[in-house]
Amino acid sequence: MEIITRRGARTMDQAEFDELRSRYASTLVDLGTGDGAWPRRFAREHDNVLAIGIDSDRKALQEAAKMAERKPARGGAPNALYVAASAETLPPELHSIADWITIYFPWAALLRLILSGDEQIADILDALSAPRARFSIVLNAEAVPDGFEQPDPASVRKSLKAPLETAGFRVTRAEWLASEQAPPTTWGGRLVKGSGRAMVALDAQR
Repeated sequence: MEIITRRGARTMDQAEFDELRSRYASTLVDLGTGDGAWPRRFAREHDNVLAIGIDSDRKALQEAAKMAERKPARGGAPNALYVAASAETLPPELHSIADWITIYFPWAALLRLILSGDEQIADILDALSAPRARFSIVLNAEAVPDGFEQPDPASVRKSLKAPLETAGFRVTRAEWLASEQAPPTTWGGRLVKGSGRAMVALDAQR
């Protein structure tokens, strides 16, 4: 699979990835990670977790890798990894590795898949998830693509019910979030905290 480092892209094969994972107790996968700040922050707080950020924007991932590869005293996180891929075309090395999958403030194609309850969501979760995986999403309810109505907890639960069940998940929470509950992502800080924007959160468990 293609990983992004501060020097750019390189290939990590299955054996190297398996050896890396063996150093940690569990694995977080953040889909559509954007600037990669959330998995890096999580990795810094949980040094026994391998935190993987996935995005197709290689330039943003390279900047994220530069931050992660700093010394820990300067904000680095050696247990953060960045993979260049789209959610729809995940590399086989990631099969069944995720103990927790997060999608925070998705946009474009990934947001459309969620709002429409597309069956690809089931394929993505089934490909990534470990047997007892957790899945969490947070949506900016006011950033809605053309052709979609503003989501609320009930509509998100309804749209995702079928793909979640297909992938072996059950919903454990679907609710509004207050602005101070925004996940610690860059977009959460810029767009939501203190803005009064509405957020919808959904959690599911396999």
